[in-house]
Amino acid sequence: MIKLILISSFFVFINGDFETESLCVDHNATSKSIINYCISQNGSLKFRCCFLSNSSNILAIDLTEMKLNKVPDLKEFTDLTNLTMVDLRLNPQLESSTQDDFFGMLSLDYLYLPEQYPCPGEKHVWQSINQTIDPKGILCMYQKDVCINSTNFCVEPNSYCATNGPNHFLCLCKTGYYGYKCLRHGQFPMGKFFGISITTTIILSIFFFWTQRRHVKKD
Repeated sequence: MIKLILISSFFVFINGDFETESLCVDHNATSKSIINYCISQNGSLKFRCCFLSNSSNILAIDLTEMKLNKVPDLKEFTDLTNLTMVDLRLNPQLESSTQDDFFGMLSLDYLYLPEQYPCPGEKHVWQSINQTIDPKGILCMYQKDVCINSTNFCVEPNSYCATNGPNHFLCLCKTGYYGYKCLRHGQFPMGKFFGISITTTIILSIFFFWTQRRHVKKD
């Protein structure tokens, strides 16, 4: 029961935004695309979400008719690592934000968007882009690996590009390198780092303790 409550923690709509409160609650899925896809994958529909069979992982989410003005932030939810389909149509006020939208959604291969919202990265990111009729919108299908054949993303010689969702990528250090621009070679000195951090914390704590004691009134 506790696990189910934690899984249900997600968003409550307030003035076009979401707050972390309730995932998949309040309304049943109405998107035919979500319902049919869930059935084809032998998933389990619970309100707006389709769960993988016998799992807490979410496969698809119906976010149609939510009066959204921006895409919800999904990064913090570990149960969305297998999220494959999202339907955001019938949200006429939805606007794109290339900085955060769909960040970390590596498995997202079916993205339904309202007419005014273009596919993130368009043909550079998606293998197929089609118009939908009922309801009207856009279907972005099959993410491409944006790092393939792209040499201008991570230019540092000891770094490499890693796709991190539609139109997003990360520059990571190659094995054996770390630090600013991946210029340091070898292993990160964990012992030294934590030793300095702990020592600094203790010294600052003692300092603030004694300085604050001067302001304590004595009876």
